[in-house]
Amino acid sequence: MRNRWILLGYLSLFFVVVSFYDAYKQNDLLVILAAAVILIGGLAAWIWSIQPNKDNK
Repeated sequence: MRNRWILLGYLSLFFVVVSFYDAYKQNDLLVILAAAVILIGGLAAWIWSIQPNKDNK
């Protein structure tokens, strides 16, 4: 169940960043920042999802 929430959170982040692309597509720095946010968010979600679940002892 925890992984489903992590996935939904990441998909929400991805949707927000992609939805507002038209607002920042002219600024290369903001495009790079948006890509970094998606990449770092995905890596953080992956690392969080592979941690042992302390509730299942």
